[in-house]
Amino acid sequence: MVRFDPARLEFRHRSLRCASAVLCLTLSAGAACAFGPDGVQPQIKSILAPGRAITGVVVNGQATRSRLLQYEPDALRGAVPTIYEIGARVIVDGELHEVRRAAGPGVRLRRAATKGFVLVETDTVDHAIELANRLAQHPLFGSVEVDLQPPRAERSPSDPAFFVQWPLRNNDNANADVNAVDAWDLGFTGAGVTVGVIELGWQVDHPDLAANFASDASMPPSIVTTHATQVAGVIAADNDNGQGGVGIAYDAGLSRLIYGLASDTANAFLFRNDLNDIKNNSWGPTDNGRITVMSAIEHAALVEGVTLGRGGLGEIYVWAAGNGGLDDRVDYDPYASSRYTIAIGAIGNLNMRADYNEIGSSMFAVTYSDGNELGVFTTSNNNGYSSNFGGTSASAPLAAGMIALMLDANPNLSWRDVQHIIADTAWQVDLASEGWAVNGDGRNISEDFGLGALDAHALVVAAQGWTSVADEVIADSGVVSVSQTIPDDDFAGITVTIPVTDQVKLESVELRLNVDTDYVGDLQITLVSPSGTTSVFTTSRVDPTDDLVDHIFTTVRSWGEDAAGLWTVNIADRRATNIADWVDARIIGYGTATTGGCAVDLTGDGIADFGDVQAFLSAYHTQDPIADFNADGQFDYFDLQVFLNLFSAGCP
Repeated sequence: MVRFDPARLEFRHRSLRCASAVLCLTLSAGAACAFGPDGVQPQIKSILAPGRAITGVVVNGQATRSRLLQYEPDALRGAVPTIYEIGARVIVDGELHEVRRAAGPGVRLRRAATKGFVLVETDTVDHAIELANRLAQHPLFGSVEVDLQPPRAERSPSDPAFFVQWPLRNNDNANADVNAVDAWDLGFTGAGVTVGVIELGWQVDHPDLAANFASDASMPPSIVTTHATQVAGVIAADNDNGQGGVGIAYDAGLSRLIYGLASDTANAFLFRNDLNDIKNNSWGPTDNGRITVMSAIEHAALVEGVTLGRGGLGEIYVWAAGNGGLDDRVDYDPYASSRYTIAIGAIGNLNMRADYNEIGSSMFAVTYSDGNELGVFTTSNNNGYSSNFGGTSASAPLAAGMIALMLDANPNLSWRDVQHIIADTAWQVDLASEGWAVNGDGRNISEDFGLGALDAHALVVAAQGWTSVADEVIADSGVVSVSQTIPDDDFAGITVTIPVTDQVKLESVELRLNVDTDYVGDLQITLVSPSGTTSVFTTSRVDPTDDLVDHIFTTVRSWGEDAAGLWTVNIADRRATNIADWVDARIIGYGTATTGGCAVDLTGDGIADFGDVQAFLSAYHTQDPIADFNADGQFDYFDLQVFLNLFSAGCP
């Protein structure tokens, strides 16, 4: 053990000032200089700290908080000490009554927020040091430490281009970045997590990417594209290597996954999901405002990925929401609008919607890219760099990297846990936007921004203490036959009410439709939840696609609402000439079981009977809120209809 020898120590430090105003302190046998004009003399002490004892100079042991200056035993004149902050508090791993008995009088005790620990408040730092040394000898205590704050530094990488990476740390507007440094300061950098880049190949030997290339999790080489290399750099460009910038998850692994024909893409969705944790997809159908359909094999692969990937926790698929602007919608993209993926849109450095960002009911969240004033710095082909990367191609990998930080903080998060944490921590960006609304669960929702903007620090803090969500349950209306011709060139259209009796706290909701038409672009399709939340899936536009065959539209706008009640679907044919026949509809909600019991059991006896009918009619007559069964704030025929539909289903 190296011992501290004050006779060998002489140092200077600008935070120390002798009474004579000389910036010097010489410690030697029998000689010392006072710190500051109050004449308090320095003290050399051994302090119990986590895992070891720290020997150093306590600046003011009679205060309730002091600096502790630790010098190396062989420090030379002018050496800079390691500076700790020390408080007049002792942390003890032990039972409260045992600590009280051992500590004696003159202290204050309270249980720490961390179970099993006791905080002992003393009157001075010296008292805390003496008490800790004494309590450490007690056989019943697991650990005894003086409460210290070690020296800390922001984990701001030294890479030369980091200063221009405004999405990670915005030096001009601290409210317009993802709070990356705060997440890194908690120790989360993506270590132990692998993110796959699904598209064509990226430059795996790029000097800023090679260190993080996960070859075992990668598919064979393909064509190397600049786009893929840019995406990879946003996720996990290496840090502190003296070149370029950094990725948001700079210690994460990066794999190369190749898309292609439907079977090739399905293979990429499933490839080495024992090693790949997250798969980023900065691609999608052409942004032309037309509805497209995912192949059966790709859909099945996504289902298998979230069911079996990551040892059953579920692979996490991140998707670029699309760059079609107001002429397109996320809802037309079968990949980004799938409940198995997380659709990420784009905001710029002014915290405003990027003009190319699509809107939609399946938009999950947004994060930073170009589109206001500044582009995104990242790696590029031929060992190079780019400063003008953008589109949702850039926002998606930034989100994928933040999810890697979450899995670094808590590797046991399921694919649904990740979605819940995003939904719970996303913040309301651009308050001036007129698109914001509040859903039936009190959540802010927007077609422009989804559930809000991502914050890396909030994500990892929530991930650390997260309790996994309950098993998924389903609320299913079953197939409801419509069999009506939709009036042509008529904005009113046809409205169908569909009861759902299952009580489920919702995550996502699917509307499945069969419509015979020669021109899908004529149709505007809207869904309204029992809580009154509107989800628009299509608007009239140029789209000559014919027919909707078991087509799935997905919304996250009802996140947190209860599925039980009357849902309203409207389809209007807003242009002339083409005739559309609405065949049927089905609503499926996914989430967790609610604890509210049976919705129509108003008497609380566990069954649906005539007494509940009487209770409903009485509440309806007096306009008691319990009779507002469609949650629209009114008391009318629709409440009665919802009640009767639920009543006919009975209590489970």
